[in-house]
Amino acid sequence: MSEASFELRPRPVPLPRRPRAAGRRPHLDRRDATASSPVDAEPCYPLDPPLVDVRVPVKEPHAAATAYSRAALRHRFPGAQVGDDLHMMFSEPGKPEQSSLSPDVFVALKVPRRGTRANYDADELGPPDFILEALSASTWKHDLGRKLDCYQQIGVRECLLFDVTGEDRARTGKELWGYALTADRREPLEELALPNGERGVVCPVLGLVAYVAERTPPAGPRETWALTMRWHDPATGADIPDFDQSQAEAQAQRVRADTERTRADAAQSEAEAARSEAETARSEAQAARSEALTARSEAQAAQRRAAELEARLRRLRGGH
Repeated sequence: MSEASFELRPRPVPLPRRPRAAGRRPHLDRRDATASSPVDAEPCYPLDPPLVDVRVPVKEPHAAATAYSRAALRHRFPGAQVGDDLHMMFSEPGKPEQSSLSPDVFVALKVPRRGTRANYDADELGPPDFILEALSASTWKHDLGRKLDCYQQIGVRECLLFDVTGEDRARTGKELWGYALTADRREPLEELALPNGERGVVCPVLGLVAYVAERTPPAGPRETWALTMRWHDPATGADIPDFDQSQAEAQAQRVRADTERTRADAAQSEAEAARSEAETARSEAQAARSEALTARSEAQAAQRRAAELEARLRRLRGGH
């Protein structure tokens, strides 16, 4: 869907709320206009038919941003469900069928990680705690409008927005920004200066800070610009490594492990050789002791025989 062809659908008259099933999270029929997005200032009503997110071809900057965040957040939260472009199913009031959205990256901190999910059912598992949307030319209005509305409606706690080309189509004056979401409010996420001199966006739900690390020099057309996002961990004072860095560190760890294993094997071989030498020396000592005992026994036997001969000689002499 191109930007030129994008049109917001007319809003239907809101339908009466259907009875909520036991244990299901309450939804909002509408929210205060002050909480609406800069693109869509109308209250949030259910769609008829249910909302289904439209997938568009993913370009390299968008793919790079989501790939890094997915890998970094899985590294940081190994036990949580981190989804990448996974269909998220949820119910809207008055709709018999579930709606569907596809967040670029989401984190559900209390949902155990499972790599075989075909989709993420927010009605069953609860809404994600955090969502990242990487804005592109064809989807930014949808991301800032209906998508953000629905995230707020179902109970997502934080949403981070990243303009991967820095074109500022939403006229925010920012490349990276976000909101803390509640049922009726959107509070902008705090920004702070990082030790590397960059300004970052604080995501309290994750305990991390997101910032724009690199900007491609504008040597070519604006459509070729690309920004690189990174996650900074205040607890360690370092960035979470990207895929290449993770692979390099993993390879270095494997080399270190192989080196340590080789050293351990050599030490074990030396210890086994020393044990073998000690066993040989012990066997030789035992053989020497055995020979000494045999020689002593033989000497004692010879002494006894000599004494017996002397006694016989004395008897023979005495008889004559």
